Amino acid sequence: MTDRTYTARWRSYLNTAGSGLQSRETREAVADYLTLEGTVGSYFAERAYAELIEEGVYRGVARLFNCPREAVAMSDSATRAWHSGVAALTLTARDIVWTTPYEWAGNLLLLKNLQRSAGFTIQEIPLTPCGDVDVDWCGRHISDRVALISVTHMPSCTGAVTPLAPFSQLVRDRRTLLAVDACQSAGNVPIDLTATPVDLLTANGKKSLLAPRGTGFAVMSPRFRASADPVSVDVHTHAFAPGGGIRRLTDSARRFELGEKSVPAFVGFDTALRQALHNDWDRTAALSRHLRVRAGRIPGLRVHAPGTHHTGILCVTHERLTPERLWHTLCRAGVACWLIDGAHTPNHLLRAGIPQAVRLAVGPRTTREEIDYAIGVLEETGGRGATVPAMGRQEREYSA
Repeated sequence: MTDRTYTARWRSYLNTAGSGLQSRETREAVADYLTLEGTVGSYFAERAYAELIEEGVYRGVARLFNCPREAVAMSDSATRAWHSGVAALTLTARDIVWTTPYEWAGNLLLLKNLQRSAGFTIQEIPLTPCGDVDVDWCGRHISDRVALISVTHMPSCTGAVTPLAPFSQLVRDRRTLLAVDACQSAGNVPIDLTATPVDLLTANGKKSLLAPRGTGFAVMSPRFRASADPVSVDVHTHAFAPGGGIRRLTDSARRFELGEKSVPAFVGFDTALRQALHNDWDRTAALSRHLRVRAGRIPGLRVHAPGTHHTGILCVTHERLTPERLWHTLCRAGVACWLIDGAHTPNHLLRAGIPQAVRLAVGPRTTREEIDYAIGVLEETGGRGATVPAMGRQEREYSA
């Protein structure tokens, strides 16, 4: 793919699962901050925005996910937030960690590294024949040895949504902690952490929350914070006590943060969080269903959609075109999508013999017209197996 293929003027933007398109208000908030920073310097600019950075963005996460502010910790990505939380747990050779086949490779890599030193067992929860995580199996096999259950709410390779309520109920009154990777689901589906408590929920801002890259967060329950000891601490939450000891300055989740952050990005995150309160969940689900149904009717196109609950993401391959060629074709025709690596969800895509696929992702700003245009390109491409012409004069610019 050449540089000319990339454009800010897409006919159809279906790459929210990689990076959502920020609103004009979010971009302006970042620009305003950077203008001030360029005038007075980063320290004084941050001080001018202190209320937003120290309180506002935490309020935004707390409101959107219905959780206490003291449970929220900021990070620069969902992966770092998940790693910071899980690595802070004391796991032993007696313990078992449950994962699902939909686990993100970055999470699995950390667990494998921790396993080498701690000696705990990693066990995979099976899927039902239709592709759902088997909650009944969990109910039959749960024991006090299970220290952590890691659930990917919605995988990066498919829109299969795993309901959280059964897992929340499963760990109630047990020592087992429930960690939820909501990287793809945050902003795509409603998540109420008061109605459905979990111990650790992590996500980033750049996908369906439509915030700048470099923003992420964790929500940690009181019992998670009580049982976890962060590997890295910083001077904004810890201090040296007389005699050389270390004392905490807070018992909130912020003690899992590092002090340095991209302030301009979090200024934009604050705006995006307030806008996400108005996301139309039913609309996103309906558009996702429309995409899945229409794609499923295209001859030669294979739709990989396991499970019974879907939204947001569709993974496709073609019986005659390589995934890379299909991706090139779509991008050249003005459909923003992504070529995904099966190794990023190794226990699902790679195990199914899918080393690469094309991901089409619906987000809060997606329109039905965009989906119909992308389907038209797929139909034409599949019909003749050749590259369609590059975008013409009807390019759409996302400016608001």
